[in-house]
Amino acid sequence: MNRNTPSARANDRPTTDVLVVGAGPTGLMLGCLLRHHGVDCTVIDRRDDIDPRTRAVMVHAAALEILDTLGLRTAVEDRGVRRTRIDFHTHHEALFTVDFTGLDTAFPYYVNVPQPEVEAVLADHFTATGGRLLRGLRYTGHQEDEHGVTARTVTDTDTDTGTGTPHTITAHHLVGADGASSAVRTALGIDFPGITYPMAYLLAEGAPLLPTDPDASAMYIGPAGAVSLLPLPHGTVRIAGPVSPESLDRDSELSARHFQESVDTLGHGPTLRFERVDRIAHYQVHERLAERFTYGRTVLAGDAAHLNSPAGGQAMNTGFGDAWALAWRLATPCGDARTDLLADYDRERRAAAAEVARTTGVLPLLDAMRHATTASARSSVQEALTGYAEAWSQLYLRYTTPTAAAVEGAAPAAVPVEGAAEGIVPGDATTGQPALPPRTRHRLHPGARVPGHRPEPGHHTWLHLPGAGPDRTHLPPLTRTAELTPTQRAWLPTGTTAVLVRPDGHVARTAGAHPDTTTATTGATAETEKEAA
Repeated sequence: MNRNTPSARANDRPTTDVLVVGAGPTGLMLGCLLRHHGVDCTVIDRRDDIDPRTRAVMVHAAALEILDTLGLRTAVEDRGVRRTRIDFHTHHEALFTVDFTGLDTAFPYYVNVPQPEVEAVLADHFTATGGRLLRGLRYTGHQEDEHGVTARTVTDTDTDTGTGTPHTITAHHLVGADGASSAVRTALGIDFPGITYPMAYLLAEGAPLLPTDPDASAMYIGPAGAVSLLPLPHGTVRIAGPVSPESLDRDSELSARHFQESVDTLGHGPTLRFERVDRIAHYQVHERLAERFTYGRTVLAGDAAHLNSPAGGQAMNTGFGDAWALAWRLATPCGDARTDLLADYDRERRAAAAEVARTTGVLPLLDAMRHATTASARSSVQEALTGYAEAWSQLYLRYTTPTAAAVEGAAPAAVPVEGAAEGIVPGDATTGQPALPPRTRHRLHPGARVPGHRPEPGHHTWLHLPGAGPDRTHLPPLTRTAELTPTQRAWLPTGTTAVLVRPDGHVARTAGAHPDTTTATTGATAETEKEAA
């Protein structure tokens, strides 16, 4: 992997449209998307190079669609391994499966690829397309006025004392994509409430003793714990999960023997044993949600805004979703329209992060698997897994419109498919897990994502039935038009003949036989049309 990605050092008071703090996957993806929109962007990071630790691994279908839009999907896939299932194995030899092959996308699978490899691909593309990547530069605070943001930074020359050469960078907007301990979020005084899981999580990477399934990642469940087994490139694997009965001090040493003894208690024998261990660690899992994602001209994204359970491999993908939702808004000309769009970003992406937390809270489901010893119990558990491929792929995410916001003062729900919008999220008495409606109930209501649709940067799209051409006086400028595919037609609500799709692939509004006949308009599109007028 090329760890010497092109970078530059900051001069005093360079000017950029968007300054991104944090060159992790979210910050670099946002930088690439902004360059795709033609927006001037600078990304800074306090590290001199990419962190070599694997950290996040899974890249799901919605993120693959984004990467494909940038022309980077193949480069990322070449550095990973493709998988189509997640299998759940219990110590009493039951098997449950989440299958991704039926998803409505050109990429009905996920890719296990180490986060440093993804960052390397994004960093190379960002700088190759004219982005400025400034490494070894630490954010220390910022000031904001009606003209923009002035960020204070320092070039770390002494990592022990934190001293170095100070610089300032001016920008129209500042994005904090600087991780769970975000200095930007701290500087804004935004609370980051949530919980820390009480159990210790163990992690090891290396060469497995036995070959892995060529099509699946897996979760192995024992009487008192569970671990995931994720195949990685070059025949290696990661085994990680809450398998230690006691809470470990993060500073204490963890031996390979302790790790193996802990994993052996799950009762899966040599399947979870290593021939060679390359890395070993223990960590804690947090579930947190920032109280707001925007503050004036400053925006939070990725782990700086939300943290979730590692179940389903959602962390990197949710950060990519933030970048995808944010880039087209920041590409909108400065003014009231951009301000209103950023407020919509706050509303929509906070709700989306909360939805991810709901779909990754699988501990009750794992417990149900652990105790599913009869055929009827196993059938109930497998039924409860319906919708998880859809939810974890993030293809079917639906934002609620402002008029559908649930309770004043609370984050409105983002729902994966039709049904949950009205609170129809039935639970399962056996598993204790809320069911997720299947993709067959997905409908292109306002806020719904259009799976498989590839928007052009900065452009709305009018998707219509044959003969339902648009009256362009009712559309934003430069709107593209295309006929609905057969699959998309099946998703149309009753009486709908066309949908206006935002630049991020979500439905702005629907139309009946005449484009004047609309069912709803999101706040984001209303402001876009006001700007166009």
